[in-house]
Amino acid sequence: MSTNNEQNLSDLKDSLVDIILITGTILGTLVFIISMIPYDSSLINSDSIVDFTAILFLYLTYIFRKKYSVKIKVSFVILIAYGIFLSDLIDAGLYTQDFIIIAVIPFLSILIFNLRITISLYTFCMATVLVVGYLFYEGIITSTFHDYSEVNYLRWVETVLMNSVVIFIITLFLYRFDKKIYSLFQDLQSKNDHLTEREFLLSTIIDSFPRSYMSVIDSDYIIRMTGGSEFKTLGIDPNDYNDKSVMEVFSPFGDELLNTIMDAYKKTLDGEGQVFEIKLGNQYQMYKTMPLADKNKKVKSFLSVVENITESVESKKLIEDNLNEKNILLQEIHHRVKNNLAVVSGLLTLQSLKISDDKTKFILDKSTNRIMSIAKVHEMLYESKNFNKIPFKRYINELTTIILDSMNNDGKLINFETNILIDYISINHGVPLGIIFNELITNSVKYGFDGNFENKIQITVSQNNDRFEVVYEDNGCGIEDFEFASSKSLGFTLIQSLMQQIEAEFEYDTTNKFKLNFSFPANYENDSVKFKA
Repeated sequence: MSTNNEQNLSDLKDSLVDIILITGTILGTLVFIISMIPYDSSLINSDSIVDFTAILFLYLTYIFRKKYSVKIKVSFVILIAYGIFLSDLIDAGLYTQDFIIIAVIPFLSILIFNLRITISLYTFCMATVLVVGYLFYEGIITSTFHDYSEVNYLRWVETVLMNSVVIFIITLFLYRFDKKIYSLFQDLQSKNDHLTEREFLLSTIIDSFPRSYMSVIDSDYIIRMTGGSEFKTLGIDPNDYNDKSVMEVFSPFGDELLNTIMDAYKKTLDGEGQVFEIKLGNQYQMYKTMPLADKNKKVKSFLSVVENITESVESKKLIEDNLNEKNILLQEIHHRVKNNLAVVSGLLTLQSLKISDDKTKFILDKSTNRIMSIAKVHEMLYESKNFNKIPFKRYINELTTIILDSMNNDGKLINFETNILIDYISINHGVPLGIIFNELITNSVKYGFDGNFENKIQITVSQNNDRFEVVYEDNGCGIEDFEFASSKSLGFTLIQSLMQQIEAEFEYDTTNKFKLNFSFPANYENDSVKFKA
């Protein structure tokens, strides 16, 4: 970085020296010409010849300036300036008009060389003035225009000191100025390197986003910067869009699409980032915009990130088509299972009608209801959009109606109450619970109630953390020796087997009633529960 700073500063000084060289040469030429007017042959002397030669060499130096380094040019100019000054000093003494040339020497020297060399050069020039003054004072040399025989030597010293004060101030100023310029160059170079690094990093980030375009757009809807890997994929140069308006880019695709994009961009400039999708030709694109605020929190531009989501949209559509196809197949399977179970149930019902033995008829009716409880599950899944979610309250109510219609041949008045606090249950739980409730309700209807009044069955289903809790209760006569009765009953054997299947913990109370409490894990595999608000 330091090398770059020095090179940039050297280039600046080289340019400045060239300007000083040509400007000074032209002004020197004009002064020389004016000094010859009106022309008199007496004006042609050694001083004028030196001036003419010096001006000629200055022109040659400027013409061939590109061939020499700035240090060589400055050294040559200083040498010529010293020669012009010395010639006029010897010719005119204290009355020379070329003392101003002495100021040029430290000015050029401090630009190119260091302070020590500058002071040395100026000291040499002032020593030259004192030596020439001494020679005038001693009469060794004389002036054509002035008599210095009576001029006090202190006048020469005074002139040197007066010029030294002015030159010292100029030199010190230029020295500080040169240091400040170099410091500024360093600071600018550092910032430039930092900005270059950040620009490269930003460009790398932009070009690395997969299947994306990124643009910075100002408040006039002019695209100031754009890039992205999608340009490379499509073989498009992103620079073709820089400095183009949004309207110019999107107008060919129709007013509707242009209005959609412009509305979103306007909202973004109002400070609201936008997310929206469009279809551009045969491509699906997702736009995400973000306002970019300045230090005064004013939005003067915004970032627009465009992702090509064509592959994602097409994949999603394919998945949805496949899912719909599978849903139709599952729906058809549930429908066929339900129909087949209904056929089996119908056969059992027909068989029951031909049997006169009540015990056998009861067994067939119970078997029919078991089958119907399973068929009802498949019927509800067939009607549902989600093939793993059974509307549990409706299932229990319809199952109860089926059981009461088929088993309550004695016309008992039974008040059936349900308190179902979950909306849905999976097929993994639905089928076992349906059969369990079928067995419990059947037993209550056939054996639990002695009279025809105030007969009640209550079913409560709730969830406590990660478990379902079920309470089945009737106000019937209960079972005196439950262990013996349950061991001889196929129904209770079936109930206990199904509760083991769903990993239930259960407890019976059969004193002057029948009550079964059981709970089982709600997070059964593939189970999905929606809580009731």
